[in-house]
Amino acid sequence: MKIGIPRGFYYFSYPALWETYFAGLGFEPVVSGRTTRKTLELATTRTESEHCLPHKIFDGHVLSLLDRVDALFIPRIISMMKGHICCPRFGALPDAVRAGIGSGHRIITAEINETKEPLAKTLVRLAQELDVSRRVARSAVEAGLAAMDRALSEEAAREHAPSDRKRFLILGHPYTLHDAFVAEPILKKLTSLGLSVERMTFEEKGFKPDLILWCTFHKMYRRLQRLDMDTYAGAIQITTFNCGTDSMMTERFRRMCRKIGVPYLLLMVDEHTGRAGVDTRLEAFVDSLAWKAQESAS
Repeated sequence: MKIGIPRGFYYFSYPALWETYFAGLGFEPVVSGRTTRKTLELATTRTESEHCLPHKIFDGHVLSLLDRVDALFIPRIISMMKGHICCPRFGALPDAVRAGIGSGHRIITAEINETKEPLAKTLVRLAQELDVSRRVARSAVEAGLAAMDRALSEEAAREHAPSDRKRFLILGHPYTLHDAFVAEPILKKLTSLGLSVERMTFEEKGFKPDLILWCTFHKMYRRLQRLDMDTYAGAIQITTFNCGTDSMMTERFRRMCRKIGVPYLLLMVDEHTGRAGVDTRLEAFVDSLAWKAQESAS
């Protein structure tokens, strides 16, 4: 059986896990390609117009898989960290796909809620629902989780490599920071300006419930608490139009950066955002910091 895995939303929170896990169970995982303008154009023919940009991108990936696989894997994600919750869209995703763009196609799902039980236990149960023996299931889960840990560690090593210059920290959700259509042009532009860039990573585990109870936002909040003006020249948060959770947190992050003296830029994009406009905002932000540094020096 070929199982389709959309390259969007939860995919980037569990790098290498799903491919390794389903292959270990004896299935053929098929991951959709990198996001392009065509992915979004495909989505706009079928998706809800009020969806946020990441949801539209996800729908585009789902549509690209429908004729290539026997089933789609779309989990219901309630919590990726014990004591925390995810964006409400994640909890309704399998139902939304089943009732909408994936109508008539087989949907394989599992409820991921680490507040109730560890991910490993959830994945073993899913494998048994797919008629895979417990022994094979445990082996596939162990291999998948190990692959994910390696991928997260390698990503952290790349992003946290020593630099002799001040860095710009790029904030956002995993599905924003690692999407080829949303973030890559921004990262390339910053690099072309000669800047040292560090993309937010999410490898840390074991956080206890605190002030922020949203999974990825808690990690962003904790990361900003450790930010210092001697190491970072600025923080740039990539957000997408119509993101409800972002609208609740961006002002708090702005205040945190102001308090520690690190310049902050909120960069909002949607499917209609022109690259020239984004480039201009980034150039203006960098130029303003250079002018401020010159004034301070004089």
